[in-house]
Amino acid sequence: MKKTEKLKTIVLVVALTIIFFLMIYIFILKTFCKIDNDYKKLGLELNTYDIDYCTIYDEDFFGIYKVYKLNMVGDDKDKIRNMLEINNYWSKEKFYEYIMMKFYEESNKETIELDKDDLYYYHKNGIYAIFDMKNEKLYYSKNYLCSTHNNYSKILDIKINDYNKREIYDVRGGLQNDGRDYYVYEFTKEKGKEIIRTLKKSSKWSKNKLEDDKLDDFEYNEEVLSIKNGYYHYAKVCRTSDENKKYNFTDEEATGWEIGVYDVDKNILYYYWTSY
Repeated sequence: MKKTEKLKTIVLVVALTIIFFLMIYIFILKTFCKIDNDYKKLGLELNTYDIDYCTIYDEDFFGIYKVYKLNMVGDDKDKIRNMLEINNYWSKEKFYEYIMMKFYEESNKETIELDKDDLYYYHKNGIYAIFDMKNEKLYYSKNYLCSTHNNYSKILDIKINDYNKREIYDVRGGLQNDGRDYYVYEFTKEKGKEIIRTLKKSSKWSKNKLEDDKLDDFEYNEEVLSIKNGYYHYAKVCRTSDENKKYNFTDEEATGWEIGVYDVDKNILYYYWTSY
């Protein structure tokens, strides 16, 4: 065996060993570290004595979901509400419905939806949290590993680096990079003006509203159907390594489609890509 081949073999073995022990380490953390301090990451100055109990639900091997029941006595509620009001990462602005699906409770193997009255919402560094003031509960969701989404700098002629908020529902996967991209980008009013100027000139976009059967692909954002002032894009796509064929293919050769919707009034871009 040549030295190069031996070196490749050694590197592969070392890499697989590291991955194996990393998986074991995460498994041990998830299994035995039931007493946690994740609630302290949310800027609310909560302490151990503020937590009545914590229920930990497993989302998947690399993620975790928790529900904290709080002890709130005296003027604790007023103090917490004041912190929520002044913290830049907490807001009364509701998550999109596909994010809300992360949050639930279980009783006797039945799933219980959240009481959606008087909630505050948090999102930072991959952490999603909800503070339920009415029922004195804190819901916490985080993945240990970042999503492997396509980190675009431009979508359909729109520069998206300078977004105000971004939500990702699904990403591509599979051996051939098939699957789905489902992104929602929200921009400031100033950025929105720049985007609208671009859309007016772009051949990819039109003011003509798409048919509902196409817009139905935005299943977690039904508000797309009721947009009154928008720009629209629809095109079939071909997933291929041939750069020329990506832009020159027949309908029979298409492997999927992409849809773009820009809400002019709310400065929100909805983007859907699928390939099979």
